[in-house]
Amino acid sequence: MDKHPKRTHYPTYDVMSEKNEWDPVTQQVLFTRIHPSESSILTPDMKRTLQALAKTLFPSHLGEQTLSLTMVLDQRLTAKKLKAFPKGANFSKELIILKGLTFMEQEAITEHGKTFYLLDEKTRNELVRKWRSSDGDPSIWAEVHSDLFFSTVSAEIVKIIYSDPAIWSDIGYGGPAFPRGYYAFGPHQFDEWEAKPHGENLI
Repeated sequence: MDKHPKRTHYPTYDVMSEKNEWDPVTQQVLFTRIHPSESSILTPDMKRTLQALAKTLFPSHLGEQTLSLTMVLDQRLTAKKLKAFPKGANFSKELIILKGLTFMEQEAITEHGKTFYLLDEKTRNELVRKWRSSDGDPSIWAEVHSDLFFSTVSAEIVKIIYSDPAIWSDIGYGGPAFPRGYYAFGPHQFDEWEAKPHGENLI
């Protein structure tokens, strides 16, 4: 949860300029991801809490996220893509996330009289550190322990962050290989369409 300045080695690279090289199925997947449909499982307060949590957990990833994290996760929940059970858990990932967001708000209000997303950064960080260590109020986190919630929701947030083409551009990822493929594998070797580190002398 430490802050780091934004820094990219690929300031002029835009992976989406190559989107026509991807197969139609991949293009459709990316379009759906960038333009997610509005869903209804997450309440407005849950969405605000999730957005504040994402900023607290991952403040230092490169680039500015352009995907609506809350809408993408809401879409995945609506499509029942999180029905699997984590190892040893009594609830599916979907229920763990929904219950956990509710329990976060309950404890934030109990301790500080405010919903989580209205708390200042320092207080949010303190609560998250406590919850990640499973030190939350046991009467609130009885059904789903806070550490299980955070391991589950963190994994889903990371997937969404790094499925964002804007982040791909900032980290120099050239996007899906199919059908074009990657051929240059040597040191300082790049395929013509790949991102080149800015200002680096390439061989």
